[in-house]
Amino acid sequence: MKSTVLLAMLGTFLTVSGCIKPEAENMEADILVMTLPDSVLISPPSITNTSVTAFVNFSKLNIKAVAPQFSITEGASIQPASGTPQDFSKPVTYTVTSQDGHWTKQYRVSLLQNLAPDNFMFENWTVNPDGNYYVPYEVVEAEHQNIWASGNSGFSLIAPEKQPEAYPTQRSTDAQQGQYAAYLETKSTGALGALVGMPIAPGNLFLGSFDGAKALTAPLEATIFGVPFNKKPLRLTGFYKYVSGGPVTDKTGKPVTPERQDVCDIYAVLFKATADKPFLNGANVLTDPSVVAIAQLASGTPTSGAGYQAFNLTFNYKSEVNQDDLAAFAYKIAIVFSSSKNGAVFEGAVGSKLYIDDVKIVTQ
Repeated sequence: MKSTVLLAMLGTFLTVSGCIKPEAENMEADILVMTLPDSVLISPPSITNTSVTAFVNFSKLNIKAVAPQFSITEGASIQPASGTPQDFSKPVTYTVTSQDGHWTKQYRVSLLQNLAPDNFMFENWTVNPDGNYYVPYEVVEAEHQNIWASGNSGFSLIAPEKQPEAYPTQRSTDAQQGQYAAYLETKSTGALGALVGMPIAPGNLFLGSFDGAKALTAPLEATIFGVPFNKKPLRLTGFYKYVSGGPVTDKTGKPVTPERQDVCDIYAVLFKATADKPFLNGANVLTDPSVVAIAQLASGTPTSGAGYQAFNLTFNYKSEVNQDDLAAFAYKIAIVFSSSKNGAVFEGAVGSKLYIDDVKIVTQ
């Protein structure tokens, strides 16, 4: 009898255990943290869905043999291996493979020298790794600095396009000086965009980075504003040309009440970065307590004539700048251009066009 009971219990156990499937392996393939010595870093790295960017002190490292440490998704692997020296005189591409081996993600990792440019001519452009939209870059002492970002990668999720000229942020040969200017146009995102309450995509360009992973779930947080700056800004100057697309519509695609015409926005913000808040975003860039000074275009109405119009915006200071912290790159600056002032909340007019060229930060 006991043997019969034991066999029955064993059979039940085997049946139940046979129904228990092993836990599925992780499908995520993300870089979560990049670590470098504190003495090397100027500010915490900015990590998006496709890139990692950090400003470093070139005098305290050999840029041709830097060995960053990476924390990645549980169970995933990374190549080149974490902690192995790499030549960062140009961006290094890292590939993260998920635990289940079915998913990979490439990250473009850049270490930038702590030389803050203050003159932006928009002459240098490349295309993103997928080859479908333009990205401007700066050249500082022969080093390429990818410090400008836009919402183009978010647009590509909703309204995939193959040609750079179809995206909201582009280059234009209609320039105030030189060969190119930045050209920003508010675009329709089509049926899919309307379905998710994002019917338009403004052309925008800003100092910082864009996290495409948040473009659909938290669009205001997707814009990561700020690059280290060690000078006290007094004015933001440059040239712009703006054509309004007409009456503003809201995120449902309907005209706003009362009716108003679309306007552009141009502004710069100086803020004191902290370990807890190293960057600002679309939700707090103009209102956060860390903001020290703001320079903003008073009226973004259309410019007259066919030519460019100069702007000269004064930084209005809310608090004093600590000179020691300024010299140590504790402050960051963000410059933001948008073809629709309220485009971040999907209010604007399709066809609004903003041209920007020859921008300077006048410093003390």
